[in-house]
Parts: sequence; structure tokens; C-alpha cells
Amino acid sequence: MRALRQAELISPPRVQRNPFVRDVLAELLYRSRRNAVGVELREMAYRAGLPV
Repeated sequence: MRALRQAELISPPRVQRNPFVRDVLAELLYRSRRNAVGVELREMAYRAGLPV
């Protein structure tokens, strides 16, 4: 999550539109329990256009 966040700080559009990043975020959301998912992960998934 830290590496993804750092990459997003450097180049937000490039990270948010990257299909591989979107897949990783979707997998992280899927594997985490709904109430255990961190705010940062939900926010990043939202910015990438994933349903949260």
C-alpha cells in the first residue's frame, strides 16, 4: 500500500488509470473484510474508479 501511495503522489493520473494498479487495488479490497479495509485503500480505490 505504501508503494502504491508513493507512486500515486508522484504521478496520480498514471497510477489511477493503470490497469495493473486497479487490479491490485481490487484484489486488496476483495481480500480484506469490509470493515477492516483502511481508509487510505478505499480512497485510492475510489480515485481509481473502483466501486468501494
